[in-house]
Amino acid sequence: MTDWNRFREIQDLRESGRPAEALAQFQSLREAATDAADISSILLGVSLCYSDLRRYDEAASAASEAIRLLPEDSPSRPYAEFSLAVIHEKQSKLEVSAQELRTLLKVHAELLSTGDHIEFRRGIQLRLIADLIVLGHALEPLSIADGLKREDISPEERAELSYREANAQALLGRNDQAVKLFREAVSGPLERSLAARSHFHIGEILYDRSEFSEALDEFKQAEELADGRGPDRKLFADWVNHSKLALSTNSEGAPP
Repeated sequence: MTDWNRFREIQDLRESGRPAEALAQFQSLREAATDAADISSILLGVSLCYSDLRRYDEAASAASEAIRLLPEDSPSRPYAEFSLAVIHEKQSKLEVSAQELRTLLKVHAELLSTGDHIEFRRGIQLRLIADLIVLGHALEPLSIADGLKREDISPEERAELSYREANAQALLGRNDQAVKLFREAVSGPLERSLAARSHFHIGEILYDRSEFSEALDEFKQAEELADGRGPDRKLFADWVNHSKLALSTNSEGAPP
């Protein structure tokens, strides 16, 4: 029988930032397990450790094996399938990830419409929207978002949904609507990195309209919110400088 207290201790070890140690202990736990469902759960832990270590091929292999061990009607199967889709997303296999998320939502529609699974289903839908937007799709994300908006979603989900909708509207060239939605997103409890990108995207639209002073304000807010260690910080700082230069050039060329 699997020691689930030990399983949780290993999970805590991984979440504390020690995935290599957790991986070794998960693998030891797996060797002692005999029940297929137990092995599947342990393999998902193994997969998460590999993912933390950026060993995505091994993460995908472990998640695939976890799925194989579960019957089609297992309530654990959607979570395993979601894990695999997330790994494929991290591998930049967005077409694959998006199709897996679509299939997950379709095949497990009944289960995902009940109880605690509803919140999980919304998370899947938000992830699918994000993948589709990166792939350049706008209409499907907007259709999914329209359905989500009719539900009693949390303020955090609503803020993220506004951000995703804004990106889809921008893809369609509907910049006024995009700016409105980005501002709605940052007025709510939006995750910090998405708030930074919201201000950046507003700045881009304003810059293209030659509204350089307003664009500069947005780029500055984006820079302030960005993770100092991430690539976005430099990008936003560059656009702060672009806006300052555009303002200066515009001022010099203005009639007396």
